[in-house]
Amino acid sequence: MSAAVLAWPAVAAESGPAADKDKPRTEVIRLTSTPATTTRIDLGQPTGIGNQIINTADLLRDGQAYGTEATLCTQVSATPGAELCSGSFRLPDGEVTWQHLEPSHTTPPTDVDNAITGGTGAYSTVRGYAHITRTSIGGPGEYTLYLVR
Repeated sequence: MSAAVLAWPAVAAESGPAADKDKPRTEVIRLTSTPATTTRIDLGQPTGIGNQIINTADLLRDGQAYGTEATLCTQVSATPGAELCSGSFRLPDGEVTWQHLEPSHTTPPTDVDNAITGGTGAYSTVRGYAHITRTSIGGPGEYTLYLVR
């Protein structure tokens, strides 16, 4: 009787520069903001549906001017109240857009995560999230962008 030996090709785990280029990278950008404008639009509906808050802010990174933020929140339900918010951070190398659904409130939201929905320029392939420690409505805002490429 003879024995057959099967040989499987060895598969080595790829490492080094070639493997590193395929791994997602996360760029962290910490920003603060100062309010520029806030406009509230009340449509006079008893439910509040359709009311909007429009906000712009100047962005700073390490205390230096770094861009602009624009936000639009629209109340989308009455019970329980909810606002659909979307916005954009215009940065030196392109824009980063975001969106989230939040409970309606009378004070600015704090400690929330917004989904990154896209970008332009250097940010055209990003995904990730923006952690909002506080918004710039009524005072300085604090944002941390976690951009995965």
